[in-house]
Amino acid sequence: MGTKSFKNRLQQWWHSSFLFCDYSRLWRLFMYYGASGVKYLLPWRFYLDYVEIPITTRCNLRCPDCANLMPLYNKPYDVDSNTVIHSIRKLSECFDACGQMRILGGEPFLHPDLKRFVAELPSHKCRKISIPTNATIIPQDPELYEVLRQKNVVIVMGNYPSAAKTQQELIARLELEGIKYEVPQPGTWINYGEIENHNHTLKERTRQFARCNLRSKSLLNGVMYYCPRHGHGCDLGLVDKIEGEFVDVFNNTTTQNRRQLQRLMWRHKPVEACKYCLRGTDEATRISRGK
Repeated sequence: MGTKSFKNRLQQWWHSSFLFCDYSRLWRLFMYYGASGVKYLLPWRFYLDYVEIPITTRCNLRCPDCANLMPLYNKPYDVDSNTVIHSIRKLSECFDACGQMRILGGEPFLHPDLKRFVAELPSHKCRKISIPTNATIIPQDPELYEVLRQKNVVIVMGNYPSAAKTQQELIARLELEGIKYEVPQPGTWINYGEIENHNHTLKERTRQFARCNLRSKSLLNGVMYYCPRHGHGCDLGLVDKIEGEFVDVFNNTTTQNRRQLQRLMWRHKPVEACKYCLRGTDEATRISRGK
């Protein structure tokens, strides 16, 4: 190995190692993998903590404070199935292990190809595969239930008063089919505020970025964004796409994707979307979950 190559590998490891990490991510690594998680801190390993894959912007609820901005889509759409599958394959080539992959919307049960996406996920590399739902839809496709029986797949239900009846029906169906599910306790959501420029200074946004604990990356239409609000804000044309703040997984080699994803994952500077968000600031408020 040449001097330049060794230096590049050393720099890559330094910026992707636990020395630079957000320690909640390090804690989750050991929570998922125990002592064996140490191997994912090695220079040639890449551990992806948590990634969301939106498959549709269609939702049968219109929550005004939706963190993923679904009510702002005037023309909601299903992400092209081949695009989703190609995205999953390209991403799966890059990491050695993943704490959690989440397929979501909108409402994911509205996408007709949900079963194809779940089947495509690299379950052998993922500690947990979660599918959040507002519990307003009871799927009828037996093939979908078949793929949902994978041991590391769990359905996560929201607590929406308008869906109380169908939630119980969905729980009964999942239990009948032998599928794991979670129903989080009623609590609060963080209100990210209107998606408008809040005119915070760079110093304020840097502090905001350090305080924000939203570390889920978002893979939308073949592009990995720093967070869901970043991805949907760009998709809606409300946030500018700035070079270096996203990774286009379709247009890179596996090595390039791996390197760029590591840089994005361990980023320490605010992204453009932070200008349009209140999470991590003293202005953020909490609202009752499911209202």
